[in-house]
Amino acid sequence: MRLHTIDIRRLLLAALILWSGTVSGLFAITPVAVDVKPYQDGFVLARANGTIVWTDIEGNATDSVKIRTGIAGIDVREGSVLAVSPDGSVYSVERNGKSRRLCKSQLKNSADHVVGIACSMDNTLILTEGGVILGTADFDSFSSFDFNGTYSQYYDFTLFCAISASDNFFYIAGTFGDGMPAVFTSATGKVWSERTLDYTEGRESLRLEEQPLGLAYDRRMDRFVMACTEGWLFYMPGCSHCNSIERRSVRDIAGVAFNEGKAYLLEF
Repeated sequence: MRLHTIDIRRLLLAALILWSGTVSGLFAITPVAVDVKPYQDGFVLARANGTIVWTDIEGNATDSVKIRTGIAGIDVREGSVLAVSPDGSVYSVERNGKSRRLCKSQLKNSADHVVGIACSMDNTLILTEGGVILGTADFDSFSSFDFNGTYSQYYDFTLFCAISASDNFFYIAGTFGDGMPAVFTSATGKVWSERTLDYTEGRESLRLEEQPLGLAYDRRMDRFVMACTEGWLFYMPGCSHCNSIERRSVRDIAGVAFNEGKAYLLEF
């Protein structure tokens, strides 16, 4: 996380601006917020200290729950919030305050840490920074896939930062050793292919250079969206030749979620 010297009046003003229906607020600029997802008619966001906050569609907090662990990422399944800790333990959290641990940590390498969790239908994947992908359907049995080990002859070593899912696909994002962004996609979490990050601006063909910080699926537009440094959002629809980019902030965007045409930004 980068620290900047910013005039507090500018910071508060920026926190209240709505960019073309984008929800922003004091929660959106809280540096300890690590993830945000659509939830029913609003959003749910998680803080690293274990706090989960539900909001309405305008981003106003309505409920909150504190669990007894740090949080690396969240997703929503059947109305419950699944919160994964940095060590890989998963908790199911209800809006009424009830929570239960679904599984203990499955990580073999104590130096690695989880960066996110994503659910697609009955399949749930947990992603670590080092590229370990844990898959489960019931949180009793797990498969383990070593992305960097498996694809060492095909792709440069990648440090991962985010995972997201639609009903049909998982997307994972990170940074190659040379600092360039990387995105991979899979239907099951077993076989992954690289997603092109080229886009067209005017008549010029360009490639994304901003580093990814978060991933989201925009169900209304049927596209994945990558939150990046320097305030950029990178849009990835089904057609890889239709990628596009848009600047939505003057700060890094750590995460984004979409619901009913609204976008909730988590900013550094």
